[in-house]
Amino acid sequence: SFAVLPSIAAVVNHRVPVIFDSGVRRGNHVFKALASGADLVAIGRPVIYGLNLGGAEGVKSVFDHFNKELSITMQLAGTKTIEEVKQTKLI
Repeated sequence: SFAVLPSIAAVVNHRVPVIFDSGVRRGNHVFKALASGADLVAIGRPVIYGLNLGGAEGVKSVFDHFNKELSITMQLAGTKTIEEVKQTKLI
């Protein structure tokens, strides 16, 4: 699904939001999806696992972990905002 995301985003051309929901397990996956043309990234399964293992606190822990990983990836890529991530070209 990462392979076809840039093509889908190009065809849609911002007429509708592109929501990516397929195998997102890490913060760097969120970065890659946004840089590939997604407007939103869903992280359903990890959140359900967090809910199952720790209730509301487990869900918060999952989101905190994703945010930390995304922040590290953004720093390594030299981006400061999500808009900068969306303008990043992956090679």
